[in-house]
Amino acid sequence: MKKRVLALLLVSAMVVTSLIGCGNSDESKKDSAKTETTENSSDNKEETKKVVVATAGTGEPYSLMSDDGKWTGIDAEMWDEIEKRTGWEVEVKQAAFDAIWGELDTGRADVAANCFAVKQERTDKYNATIPYYGDAQCVIVNSNSEYKTLDDLAGKTIGLTNGQAAQTIIEDMADEKGYTVKLYEDSAVGMNDLMLERIDAYANTTTNVNAFSHNNEKADFRFFEENLMANNVAYFLPKTDKGEELTKELDKVLQEMLDDGTIAKITEKWMYADMTQLIQK
Repeated sequence: MKKRVLALLLVSAMVVTSLIGCGNSDESKKDSAKTETTENSSDNKEETKKVVVATAGTGEPYSLMSDDGKWTGIDAEMWDEIEKRTGWEVEVKQAAFDAIWGELDTGRADVAANCFAVKQERTDKYNATIPYYGDAQCVIVNSNSEYKTLDDLAGKTIGLTNGQAAQTIIEDMADEKGYTVKLYEDSAVGMNDLMLERIDAYANTTTNVNAFSHNNEKADFRFFEENLMANNVAYFLPKTDKGEELTKELDKVLQEMLDDGTIAKITEKWMYADMTQLIQK
């Protein structure tokens, strides 16, 4: 009888020990799975690169930020496509046209994007990506104007968009030619003033003039035969290690978008022509 009771006790002890062991094993598996999930989640966060893009967002076809935060225009569509192809988290940040560069300088933005022309004063200080389309700086007057050349505008008022490549050229010529320069923050406002004959001429990009004319039936401009300059358009980044790396990554995806015709379609939509054909080699 004693032997039977002892045997039963031993069996009970073994069952309890086995159950405890199973419980510990299950908890261990749960803890291991939890740790693995946390680590994987952390890894996924590290894989998602955040890129802050600064833009003026003052007008289409280039870049427009509406009051509700909606971004439209060439660069909006460009960066939507870049985000899809790279998996980056793209955050757009609006800044005054001439303040965008300060955003790069202080590290508050990674990329300057407002269909910026490539010119030396910019490339001296910042990295430029490969160009994604080409444009030309031009001078326009009303079609009934008597002015036909830059020399004819001596003593007259020429409107300029603040920060565009044409600004540097016209301001350099102003003293020599006797121009009065009037700056505008919005090209559309300047060209509207030209239509109303508040100024005598306007210096801008061919693409911007074409877009404005397409959307304004009353606009009747004539281009001077002499262009101020042809220029490429690119994105600008800081000359830092991070900026260098991001420039190379952007170059790769921009080249893919050029090769497969994506950028051509975007420029045709907004500028009514394939502006990639005007890229200066």
